[in-house]
Amino acid sequence: MLTKSLIVSVVLYGLLNCIVQSSFFGENGTKRNFVYNVYEYDTLINITVNSTTEQILDFNETTDKWRHLPTRVHVSTTDVVDGDHPVFVTATQQKGVSSWELPLVMQTSNWRWRTNDMARTLCPHDAGPNITTVNRPTIQITTSNPTDVPVSIKLRRVTDFFIEVDKEVYLNVTPSSPKYYYFSFSSDPPPNNTRTTDLQLPSLRFNYTIPKSVILIVESDDDICAVISIQNNSCPVFDNEQDVNYQGYHLTMMNKGGITLTQSMFPVGFYVVFIVKQSDEDCTGARETTLKEYNMGTERVKSFRFRIIPTISYAEYVVAALVVLAVLMLLLALTALISCFTTKCTEQVVVIDEDPAPSTSRGPSDETPLFADKIPRSDSFSSDGSEPRELVLAQPLTVAGLNRRPTYARRSDRYFWSALTVAVVYALPVVQLLFMYQRMVFQTGNQDLCYYNFFCAHPLGPLADFNHVYSNIGYVLLGVAFMAQVRVRQVAQRKKQGAELGIPPHHGIFYSMGLALSMEGILSACYHLCPNKMNFQFDSSFMYVIAVLCMIKLYQNRHPEVNANAHSTFMLLAVVMTIGLFGIMYPSVYFWVFFTVLHLTTCFMLTMKIYYVGQFKFEGAIFGRAINAFKSREGSIITFLRPSYGARAILLAVANVANWALAAYGMYEHNKDLARHLLAILMGNTVLYLLGYVIMKLVNKEKVPVRAWMFCALAHLCWIVALYLFLDGHTRWADTPAQSRRRNAVCSSLQFFDSHDLWHAASAAALYLSFNMLLTIDDPLADTPRELIPVF
Repeated sequence: MLTKSLIVSVVLYGLLNCIVQSSFFGENGTKRNFVYNVYEYDTLINITVNSTTEQILDFNETTDKWRHLPTRVHVSTTDVVDGDHPVFVTATQQKGVSSWELPLVMQTSNWRWRTNDMARTLCPHDAGPNITTVNRPTIQITTSNPTDVPVSIKLRRVTDFFIEVDKEVYLNVTPSSPKYYYFSFSSDPPPNNTRTTDLQLPSLRFNYTIPKSVILIVESDDDICAVISIQNNSCPVFDNEQDVNYQGYHLTMMNKGGITLTQSMFPVGFYVVFIVKQSDEDCTGARETTLKEYNMGTERVKSFRFRIIPTISYAEYVVAALVVLAVLMLLLALTALISCFTTKCTEQVVVIDEDPAPSTSRGPSDETPLFADKIPRSDSFSSDGSEPRELVLAQPLTVAGLNRRPTYARRSDRYFWSALTVAVVYALPVVQLLFMYQRMVFQTGNQDLCYYNFFCAHPLGPLADFNHVYSNIGYVLLGVAFMAQVRVRQVAQRKKQGAELGIPPHHGIFYSMGLALSMEGILSACYHLCPNKMNFQFDSSFMYVIAVLCMIKLYQNRHPEVNANAHSTFMLLAVVMTIGLFGIMYPSVYFWVFFTVLHLTTCFMLTMKIYYVGQFKFEGAIFGRAINAFKSREGSIITFLRPSYGARAILLAVANVANWALAAYGMYEHNKDLARHLLAILMGNTVLYLLGYVIMKLVNKEKVPVRAWMFCALAHLCWIVALYLFLDGHTRWADTPAQSRRRNAVCSSLQFFDSHDLWHAASAAALYLSFNMLLTIDDPLADTPRELIPVF
């Protein structure tokens, strides 16, 4: 028996020796030798290849302990090899073939790298808990270089290949050595100390709910640009920059990256692939203008750390949603309590002066402002619809003097119907476009299309970021509630219809404000389906509408007939949105200069209109009239230049200083975020106008009701909180997607909401309380004759 074994061994050795020393002649007569050897894992192997010698390497392991793990191949060579005669490395497995070449040359339009070292993880065809055969790769190394090329190669098992929940993993990656790991939804990875013969399906580490959902969080202290790819557990794994976009989900990152993954996306599990990009252009947006060439060394080594954590359960979804509704109900209840406990059955206004003037700083009652003559009103028609008449204003001005037409209610209603028409026509294409954007994200897998806070984006059904969509419910519900309040007041005030008492109730503007608040919530929810710089205007459009409507309502309180009509108002809003769009698309210095000039010119025109109560007209003769008035002045220049309406002049001066400051800041920054700057201008002027309105009421010794003060205090408190939350944003669409991810942060409230969700809630409450202040601020004048209500 021993003799037979010895004979067989000798025969096999002879055959093997023949194979190792075999050769053949190529088409050009070149003799090629094939060298075959068997090596061990975790051993550095040095071999030599040339145009006539090809190396074939098989591998063996001293133990089967690690065979459930994939193989990683490290290959390097020297500078002897060149691009004209590269070294080819081919790894043959049972179910696939992988190949590379050295030197590895990577080139962009401005950069060119060369490296003689690479590493690849072979797709784990034979990895996993149910192993029936051992499949180790066969490596073939060849070159057409006529000189000897030294090659070093080493194979090892990836011992940390399986990702465990809540365990942080550290790794280093270069453009020539990508890495990937595997996470299983169905089971934990096999323990490292488990032998092959003992492998069984392991027990679950934690109790999953259906569907299972986890968050991948990737961080790095380097600013090198990288791609994170999430791919299904199938071969081949796309682990190079050229084809990584062809499967699964992918995103660019510098310091932070993350994504929420559910079992419905990857029923069994998924690979997490780490690839360092050849340049930083895709992450920074900056393009190099000079061509650079160098050998790849330590310049593009990026360190990662990542972990996978379980997301919240559906029960926690429900709790968070109910908490939001409960807070909204409490706010509505508080508003009702304030209105009930601060309302008296009758309120009287004590008139100090028999003929009050618009301002205590006003001169004699027969003094006529410089530009105050007769006011031709193109929209002032007689009751029978005849030609426009001239409206002569008495001095001092009162609300009765500016409320000569009985059709102001119909004029006010046009605001609501115009706002409703704009809302429907504007919103329908927005909804269609944003749903298409989100569908593109799922179809292409490109996570750079949408600027989510990926660390706090909870999916639900077709929504990838449900919490940022749902948190807008406050705008919608509070807008509807405010319109209901206006309706109740309108019905109650019909009893006084025909009486010339109090501020003319333009309910249409209030309805428009409530509608705009609801539409802000709807469009903001649509924007958060896929937020990016191409649709940011959808998120802020009705904020512009709200700011303009609030200013118009304040102006309408004391100027019923010199107020802008609905058509001109929404035309102005259309111009504002157009400017905002061009500012986002073409954020150049020239545009900012144009916008600043337009902003300050508008401020000047509105200042003159407000100061002269709509009597100021821009015409060619204005300069001649001003010169004649200066020449015919009585007294000193200081007396001539002293404003006739002191309090009004001071408030307008403060407003102009604030606008000049905003304009200077915009010119200094002139960044891409014109939409936010435009919103700051409108909201800032609304707050200043409201402040000025309250001050003028106090100057004219008018009473501000307690409930208005309470609404004002609560609104300002909410605005302070909202502003803090707004500035604590976790995304920025003006940056690149990778730069925006630097701001991403985990959920800060109920494990479901981040600061932007809370901004939605706080700003909705602030707007609602501000609306209530505007609704009630002039309630003490309800029984006051309009000829006793001053204009300011």
